[in-house]
Amino acid sequence: MFGVLGFPLYFLRNRGRALALFLIIVLAVMEVSTVALLTGSLLGDLRLTMVAPFQYFTEIVASDALVPASISAGVAARPQTELLLPMIPEVIRVNTLIGPGTRNVFSVPTTFMPWFLRHIGERLVAGRLPAASADEIALPRQVMQNRRLHIGDTVGQQVDPNEWLPGQFRIVGVLGGALDAGITSYEAMRSFTALQAVPGVASYAAFARPGQRSAMDAYMATLPLDQVRVYTKGAEQQEYRQDVRMLNWLLWSINLVTVGVLAVAMGLLNNLYYMQRMDEYGILAAMGLTHGLLLRRALVEVAAITSASWGAGLGLTVALTGALGRWLFSPHGIALPRLDVHDIAFTLPIPVLISLFTLATVLRRLSRLDPVSVVERRD
Repeated sequence: MFGVLGFPLYFLRNRGRALALFLIIVLAVMEVSTVALLTGSLLGDLRLTMVAPFQYFTEIVASDALVPASISAGVAARPQTELLLPMIPEVIRVNTLIGPGTRNVFSVPTTFMPWFLRHIGERLVAGRLPAASADEIALPRQVMQNRRLHIGDTVGQQVDPNEWLPGQFRIVGVLGGALDAGITSYEAMRSFTALQAVPGVASYAAFARPGQRSAMDAYMATLPLDQVRVYTKGAEQQEYRQDVRMLNWLLWSINLVTVGVLAVAMGLLNNLYYMQRMDEYGILAAMGLTHGLLLRRALVEVAAITSASWGAGLGLTVALTGALGRWLFSPHGIALPRLDVHDIAFTLPIPVLISLFTLATVLRRLSRLDPVSVVERRD
């Protein structure tokens, strides 16, 4: 742009200055996007356990001890209900980026295991499913890798007091699927809980017929809270969003403080550079370029630098987190998510605020520019 006085040639001849501006923005974008991605990974773990299962079924849990037979019979008789299945939800410990985490383990009647797995998007990839009334379990591939477990190993509180899964179960199968959940026999799990000597059911998984989920959940909302608690997809998603809202606000606050400091630093640095380049702008003004054209030139220059740096910062984040995920976390069964729109949104204030602050400083300089003094070497 503008031939030999164009800014690409200026930065080519002053690579040290260009590199300093470039690296500051690149490192800032990488830091903010990496923090957002890692935080998103932790939130994703929570969502996988707390919210994801309820996109497949609605859970009914007794408020006291057992679900009244009249309530379970009423739900099962609804035309919207495809199947009401006795289920004991438990969790197994896994390792996450910040310490112990959990994955769901569902205990269902053995005869319904294939049906249940099919309806929650899980499948058997190795071994076999647990046998009826046997203390056996099938765990997801990710958990097996995370805990360095193999078929034939045993898990449970009777094996490891720090475990969160009650009892003692021998691993007989490996599951695959997005829900990352395990499965065991309902009959076996009952023997390790307070239900072993009590007839009745403490919790159910209610599966709706295709297209009838909303109608079934609407009926569930009418059930007496003093007798049962209902976990629906909509309610759990809303609770999850409320739980993570403050964390998002905290991240945005830290992000904006970081961006504000960077914007001031970049603006001051650019201000020094433009002070050294006033001769260049004075010559351009003497050649007939108006203040508007000079400002547009500065705008294009700042936009080009910040856009290139922003893109390079995101690319560096993808490369860095990809390498960490592949070589460090994946062998330990910890999956890092890919950079998504939410993570990128955290970085957008960086090029925007830096550009605005820089343009403000440049505009102030240009408003005082006297091309005659520059040409006569009096400035």
